[in-house]
Amino acid sequence: MIFKNIKPLTIGTTLIVFLFVYAFYSALSAPIKLQSQSVFFEIDSGDTYKKVIDKLKNQGLINETHWLNLYGRLANTSTKIKAGEYLLKDNDNLLSIIDRFVIGDVYLHPFTIIEGWTKSDLLAKINESSLFSKTDVNYNWTVYLEGITDKRVIDNPEGLFLPETYFFPKSTPVKSVFDLSNKMMLKALKDEWENRDPDLPLNSPYEGLILASIIEKETAITDERPRIASVFIERLKKNMRLQTDPTVIYGLGENFNGNLTKKNIRSDTEYNTYTRNGLPPTPIALPSRDSIHATFHPSKEKNIYFVATGDNDGRHKFSHTKEEHDIAVKEYLYKMKFNTVKENKE
Repeated sequence: MIFKNIKPLTIGTTLIVFLFVYAFYSALSAPIKLQSQSVFFEIDSGDTYKKVIDKLKNQGLINETHWLNLYGRLANTSTKIKAGEYLLKDNDNLLSIIDRFVIGDVYLHPFTIIEGWTKSDLLAKINESSLFSKTDVNYNWTVYLEGITDKRVIDNPEGLFLPETYFFPKSTPVKSVFDLSNKMMLKALKDEWENRDPDLPLNSPYEGLILASIIEKETAITDERPRIASVFIERLKKNMRLQTDPTVIYGLGENFNGNLTKKNIRSDTEYNTYTRNGLPPTPIALPSRDSIHATFHPSKEKNIYFVATGDNDGRHKFSHTKEEHDIAVKEYLYKMKFNTVKENKE
């Protein structure tokens, strides 16, 4: 008689277990509740598994906590979740978000370092950003630079950080930005130096970095960079002064009011390439990969002059002789005068 009841009991127990497992899985695989396509959810350092689950409920992302608490105990995840900012999407379910909390799949925010920036531009953007650690945002710049470069560069560290879009989690230490962008710059510079064209009048990768920064400030047009690099390379070979306005402006620093005058050009500083031969002592901006590549692979032209076309397209006209250059300058001045008259009439 006892044996006759075993089969129904087994079936009943199996059915109960099946229903429980089904309800358990259905609850955990159901989509979370979002009012929009995505929402940020933050786990603070020290948050317990239970506190995280309570946060999800308090923020209206889940209805109840029982199934998740049970899952935490069964899967032994209660001590494995990692602090950080997570992006939850409308197709996420409870299982997927807990798994991401466990592996630490935090959201990475983009931070772009723009080519042509100076150190002041870089520091200003870091200070403006909410991405970086508030306790670290006034990072000791000088102490950091002392660890990666020699003393003469500390006050003028332009060029040490590669312009790129980087991705960081929220509350990233500022040092991480410097470390990664400096590492990327050193690698890019090393690769270009080792594969440079022969017979360049550059004695070190750093000299190439200086020239690349000048090219960066002279043009934003990619296909012109090798041509401008060629002009400066030819001038260096001929021991001609570079005579480039951006170096003068950089040397003036805060004294530059936006209008470069003849007096400025005649005022000697160590960055004035009108009054001094050769390259300035340090880069004047953060050069892009394109400008670095152009420096070590200039075009094969022999031009030694260039001037803006005056067509408001950012392009330049290149010349081999002083006579050609003088004509190009006259054309530029004429176009500028014509454009000014046209604008005044309008």
